[in-house]
Amino acid sequence: MTTRLWFLRRLDLFEGMSDAEMERLGSLLRMRSCRSGLDVVVRPPGDRIYIVKVGRVRVLQGDVAVAVLGPGQLFGTSALFGATATRQRVVAVDDVVVCDAPAAQFLGAMATHPRLAAKVAMVLARQLFELEQVVERTASDPAATRLAAKVAMVLARQLFELEQVVERTASDPAATRLAELLLRVARRDGAWTAVEGMSEADLARMIGASRETVSRLVADWERRGIVRGRPRLIELADEAALQRLSAGPGDS
Repeated sequence: MTTRLWFLRRLDLFEGMSDAEMERLGSLLRMRSCRSGLDVVVRPPGDRIYIVKVGRVRVLQGDVAVAVLGPGQLFGTSALFGATATRQRVVAVDDVVVCDAPAAQFLGAMATHPRLAAKVAMVLARQLFELEQVVERTASDPAATRLAAKVAMVLARQLFELEQVVERTASDPAATRLAELLLRVARRDGAWTAVEGMSEADLARMIGASRETVSRLVADWERRGIVRGRPRLIELADEAALQRLSAGPGDS
């Protein structure tokens, strides 16, 4: 723990956090090393965010290198938006040490520390700028240009969504965020509307809450006839009620 706290205090990313807050964040971090040339992460699973502690890593999307990241920089940021997996591959340029933390708890820290949220946004913005340079360098290769441009668009969308996610996590109750999410991602087929292929843990990551909170809300809404839940499927039985819940406590 002492080593992790020393590392966090050295990072501008966590400037302004108290020792107690640093300790809470440090308790979430898992530290590991990787030799140069080896894969650090292949297809990040979507439930953790990664911070480079020592050395550099190269982020690949297909065969295109979209970023080289150093100490204090982040990867796996798709996890902040509920992605269950990515097609990224991350390779150690040097001998590296990386820390990773559960995305939901990291998002919660961002929600209560606006300075941290702003700095994460700056990291994403810098990576977006670097991707623009990648697009320029690969202009002679149409396939590589298209892929780099597509990744840049994804990163730009993440930067925009980050502000919304942090704002909702900081200000809206979990019930409001969950109701809004179910309405937004549900698939509609005639009179049948449902969210398919997502676990309660996936939903929890997307709204910055614990799995237990989502489980409790879904069970309550089942008792009230608002949803019908099965493993990796939630049928929206009463969309009007969910609309009221998504509007906030005053309308539920």
